[in-house]
Amino acid sequence: MKSWAAPVEVKVTAGLLVGLPVAWALLDLIPVLSAGSGLEIYRMPALALILGGVVTTGLVLKLGSARIGGLVVAVVFALLHAFLLLAAALWWNKLFSGLSFAGYGYAFVLLNSMPLKRHILGARA
Repeated sequence: MKSWAAPVEVKVTAGLLVGLPVAWALLDLIPVLSAGSGLEIYRMPALALILGGVVTTGLVLKLGSARIGGLVVAVVFALLHAFLLLAAALWWNKLFSGLSFAGYGYAFVLLNSMPLKRHILGARA
């Protein structure tokens, strides 16, 4: 299998945009298995995974709109996790929301970095 030739910043951004929703879905297993919560708890992690997957696909294909879309996704889900951090009652939900807020913030910074811009735009960056 051929390796994806991209800067580390692009790979970390892709990993954050896909990995954070997967971790969120795994954390949501706790209330589903213990308290008998419904599966509607997975709506937001699924939306985050779909949008993160679309942005990651755009980064792999070097689409210019993937960067702008990634910025929007990072801001929206960072704000969502900031509000979840304030509203959470359990300490592990607070911890996860704080780390996710930081992860989406870092993805936002990496989407503005010059290596990612050069990856997408090439010599025009």
